[in-house]
Amino acid sequence: MSPSTPMDPQHKQTRAFLQLLGPCLVLAGLIFSAVGLVSFFSSFGSFSFEGPRYFWCLFVGFPLLGLGAAVCKFAFLGKVSRYLADEMAPVAKDAANYLAEGTSEAVRDVAAAIAEGARAGAAANEARIVRCHKCNAENEAPASFCKACGAPLTKSKPCSRCGKLNDLDARFCDNCGSGMA
Repeated sequence: MSPSTPMDPQHKQTRAFLQLLGPCLVLAGLIFSAVGLVSFFSSFGSFSFEGPRYFWCLFVGFPLLGLGAAVCKFAFLGKVSRYLADEMAPVAKDAANYLAEGTSEAVRDVAAAIAEGARAGAAANEARIVRCHKCNAENEAPASFCKACGAPLTKSKPCSRCGKLNDLDARFCDNCGSGMA
C-alpha cells in the first residue's frame, strides 16, 4: 500500500487495539510464568511434603506469552518491516554498487563477446542461404544452380565500367551503379 493511499479507519482501530492487547498479554504471561517458576523453585528449599502451590501458573503463563507475541507480531509488523527496510536498503545499495563497480568491465567484455558472436552467427546463416534471382527460392551456398528452376546462382556478368561480376539479370552494377548493357 503506497503512503498516498488512505487507510481504512477500521484498520487503524484494529491495529491500535492489537498494539494494546499484545503487550498486555505478554505482560500477563510474564507475571503468571514468574509466579509459577518462583513457586516451583521455592518448594525445593522447604522440608514439607507439599509440592509447589502455584506451579499451575506456568501452564497459563507460557500460552499467554506465545499468544501475546503472536498478537504483537501482527500489531507491529508494518513498523518492524519499515525499520528493517530502512536499515537494509542502504547496505544492499552499497553492496550492489561495489559489485557493479568491480565487474563493469567484465560485464562490458561479456556483452561485447555475445554481440560479436550473434553478428557472426547471423552472418553465417546469411552466407549459407542464397536466393535465386529468377524464382526467389532458397538454395544452399555452395550450389551453382537453383534447385527449383535451374537458373545459375553465380555472378557471371561483368560490369563494363568497373569489371565487377553481377547477376545475369542485373540492370545496374552492384558495385558502381552504372547501367548494364
